[in-house]
Amino acid sequence: MNPLEFAQIMVTVVGSVAGFVAIGLGARILWRMGSKQTGAVRDADPGRFQELERAVDAIAIEVERISEAQRFTVTLLAERLPVRTDDSLSAGAPRPLRARHDTPH
Repeated sequence: MNPLEFAQIMVTVVGSVAGFVAIGLGARILWRMGSKQTGAVRDADPGRFQELERAVDAIAIEVERISEAQRFTVTLLAERLPVRTDDSLSAGAPRPLRARHDTPH
């Protein structure tokens, strides 16, 4: 290996290490700057938190309605499907007869 190749490799190694150190220091500085801004949350308007709480409650009610509608739909579909008989099982049907459940999962 000639000295020029060695110098090129060392420049790459030193540059990479310097870049990693700079990235680490920058991340540490940004992390500390971000942690100093937590006082803004304490000074926030309590009315906004109440609005957020009402919105979350409304979303929870809507999600519960959706899940009830899904359970109802599953129940309706389970009642409409024909029940398999032993003849269909002997004809090569892939699954055995099982009880139907109206759970969404």
